[in-house]
Amino acid sequence: MKKNLLIVAAFALLLASCESKLVEKVDLIPQAENVVIRNGAFPLNRLQSMQVPGEWKAVADNFVKDLKKTADLTLTQTDSEGTLTVAKNETLPAEAYTLTIDNNEIKVEASDIQGVNHALASLHQLILTAKDGKLPVLTIQDKPLYGYRGLMLDCARHFWTVDELKETLDHMAFFKMNTFHMHLTDNQAWRLAMDKYPNLVKDGTYYYDFPEMSGKYYTKDDLKEIVRYAAVRGIEIIPEVDMPGHNIALMAALPELSCNGGKFEACPEERPWKDRKRGNETMICIGNPKSLAFAEDVVNALIEIFPSKYIHLGGDEVPTNIWEKCPKCQALYKREGMKHPGEIQDYFTRKMSELVRSKGKTMIGWDEINDRGAATPQDMLTVWREDGKKYRDAALERGIPVIMCPQHGCYYDWGYAGNSTRKVYEWDPAPEGATAEQKALIKGGQAALWTERIATHDRVEWMLYPRICALSEVLWSEPSSRNWDDFYQRITAYYPVMKKLGINYYEDDAMNEKEFVPSEEKPALVRNAHIDTNIPGNSPYHAEYAFDGKTNTFYWGGISVGKEHYFNVVLGEPMTVKEVKVISGDSKDYITMADLLISEDGENFVKVAEFDDLGQAEAKLDSKTIKAVKIQITGQHTCWPIIKEIILN
Repeated sequence: MKKNLLIVAAFALLLASCESKLVEKVDLIPQAENVVIRNGAFPLNRLQSMQVPGEWKAVADNFVKDLKKTADLTLTQTDSEGTLTVAKNETLPAEAYTLTIDNNEIKVEASDIQGVNHALASLHQLILTAKDGKLPVLTIQDKPLYGYRGLMLDCARHFWTVDELKETLDHMAFFKMNTFHMHLTDNQAWRLAMDKYPNLVKDGTYYYDFPEMSGKYYTKDDLKEIVRYAAVRGIEIIPEVDMPGHNIALMAALPELSCNGGKFEACPEERPWKDRKRGNETMICIGNPKSLAFAEDVVNALIEIFPSKYIHLGGDEVPTNIWEKCPKCQALYKREGMKHPGEIQDYFTRKMSELVRSKGKTMIGWDEINDRGAATPQDMLTVWREDGKKYRDAALERGIPVIMCPQHGCYYDWGYAGNSTRKVYEWDPAPEGATAEQKALIKGGQAALWTERIATHDRVEWMLYPRICALSEVLWSEPSSRNWDDFYQRITAYYPVMKKLGINYYEDDAMNEKEFVPSEEKPALVRNAHIDTNIPGNSPYHAEYAFDGKTNTFYWGGISVGKEHYFNVVLGEPMTVKEVKVISGDSKDYITMADLLISEDGENFVKVAEFDDLGQAEAKLDSKTIKAVKIQITGQHTCWPIIKEIILN
């Protein structure tokens, strides 16, 4: 009997040795540090049971649920040895993992909950990209390049429900992003409920003209639930309350914190500029001791909810004009011997930094807080202005840690023509030739999605994906291992994966293009025609870019358009058209209130469509011969309009 068993075992080993590699490479995003593929395959129908240490049971629960939803695989947890075994290996560094797939079993090792999540995300990706129901036999050893790989989502301009935020966190974890920065307050709304100020969220989210948008905020329990959910996914949540500027919604509830008192109104982006009141009074009164006392209450409220060691207190875009005329602020100015109006903000910055440190936390601020040296090496900066290099380098010179999220490369409210997926992928947080000390101060980077003109969660995803996938690889993988052509192949192969995950991604028809940089010379039109418009220009974003046959270029007007404005394409000769389509932009500056018209003679126009809330219009024309296409604005916009392309098929 023993002899027979030995023969069977030897035969099995012989078969295994004769097997070839299932694949030569695997498609992971972000790509792994080290992958060794061996001969053999693991049939997915063998993946039936999972054993995991008790402390990571909730992670396993998520994985079981995710596999059922996306791959229709049923996996049960067991206390005995499973087909999939997860083990704790404390010798591995933070967030690192190993994933080993053999012919009959799968093993995962990690030292922390983040590493387990990353390992299971890689396994999930391998399952969703598997061919013929088999996984390759392999070993993956992997760890991230940067410890901070984040997404900042503006929850103030538009509100996202707890369930929508959980979905955002699910997708972040799938691509190994580990930090979620919640922008909770701004001029438009104060979303943070505070026990000490029960009317704050009531008055800070009230819009007399938009009752359906009013009263949306996060309770303490809501935020604690989001924090717990994120922690299981291996994601840290950093809260931001923006001060001392961007505070109109705060002063709508607590006008006594303003310099001039009186009535303020929280103002949704949907409200026309002409109906907004006191829009230039965005800052609280720093000369009023009540403002500092309130700020301390905010810090205490955040600490009660968020276990993160970081608290973001904003500090961007703070004008000084009101402070310069405020008796209380001027008294502070003279008492402290200040020489520049901006030092009033610096006084607030230093007080908040000291306060946050006294609570055992670290203050984060936008890079403006370092303009006059108020930030310290005990703080951290989110560097956002322009390409970030000037402000990054100024921080590094003073030994201040930074998170890189510059407008160029990381602002995803910008359209894909301005911040293309390729531009994101070829961006790097660190300067060339950075010293070891400088690299240690660059903690990582994050995407920033401001939502002034983004009102649905589908649109949030559309603006994030696939760009955030590119960013995830930039922040995970060594620059020397990154290759655009290879990533392009992988990300396009991941469109079906994103569909399975329920992600509303942007399918970029110009993904290989880098950033659109307009030229002083006007571009050629796609066909014989000329442009007729009364929208003032914004050189060099010429009107001709709207009809140049390319969707990764765009025209950008130089004024907020209203009912009097139009944009015409007049053809050189009549053309038979089956369909007309206009893409007015995929950034925040797109047209939503306008009619699309056509003309057979170039003079008399007939309406064929209206623009939707996403800035697009299209009409089927049944092979009609036309001489001109017209965009007629029908309502006042708050943006300068972008028109990517007028397409005639």
